[in-house]
Amino acid sequence: MVSLGLAVLAAACNALSSVLQRKANIAEAKRRRFGLSLLLHLLVQPAWLAGVSAMIASFVLQATALSLGTLSAVEPVLVLELPLSLILGAVLIENRLHTRDWVASAAMALGLALLIAVLSPHGGDAQDVSTATLLLTLAATIAGVVVMVLAGRFGPRRSRAALFGSAAGSGFGITAGLLKFAMAELSAGGAVGLFSAWQTYGAVVFGIGSLVLVQAALNAGTLVAAQPGITLLDPLVSVLWGAVVVGERTRTGPVLLLAVFGGTVVVTAVVWLAEAAARTEAGTGR
Repeated sequence: MVSLGLAVLAAACNALSSVLQRKANIAEAKRRRFGLSLLLHLLVQPAWLAGVSAMIASFVLQATALSLGTLSAVEPVLVLELPLSLILGAVLIENRLHTRDWVASAAMALGLALLIAVLSPHGGDAQDVSTATLLLTLAATIAGVVVMVLAGRFGPRRSRAALFGSAAGSGFGITAGLLKFAMAELSAGGAVGLFSAWQTYGAVVFGIGSLVLVQAALNAGTLVAAQPGITLLDPLVSVLWGAVVVGERTRTGPVLLLAVFGGTVVVTAVVWLAEAAARTEAGTGR
């Protein structure tokens, strides 16, 4: 339960980061396309820097949660970032929330709780995974990200935003997977084990790379196109890593129909809330 509580706090920090970065990025998107010029300009924007600080806090909380719990349980909790970002947006930039937004947020929370309770992820040991298996999985996931990034360079703005968002979400999933292994090294060898593990530095690199892809997604198109990929691909990739690489196990049998129902509720709520956020931004001109 402690790991899930830390994951909720990480989601809250991510939500704060998302609101602050979005505020800075929307203003700049009107004047600059995504590129080095945009990134350099964002680096001196107070709102964007505050958002990055919140993301770093989320990174630390997520790492701690992963040291105590499984990938398959901790990472899905991070989808709470989306409803929390709407709530924080209402407070920080005076975006109005409608009843349907609160209903969708509550539905997402209940669907997520059902999904985790039914799956009941357990087991798995990151220290028992061979380097070859980890590198093979990492290479396969990176290949998927590269394909999405290359495809995101072409086509209409909506599809570009969706592809960059999905690439960013996948990158955050890789970051979480590597964090799990880094925390295993911390548990086994203390600080020396943590800072001597390549997974630690890999997590930092992919975290920064994913942050850049988020900027690309927000700059390329609307939030409703970008956010579902960012929100859903992170836990999806993490759960796959947990099951395939770490060897985490879940319940089996007909009870999984309840998990499918919970997952469907979460996906539907993500799309609904992304549309709500996009309508709010359009209405306020922010």
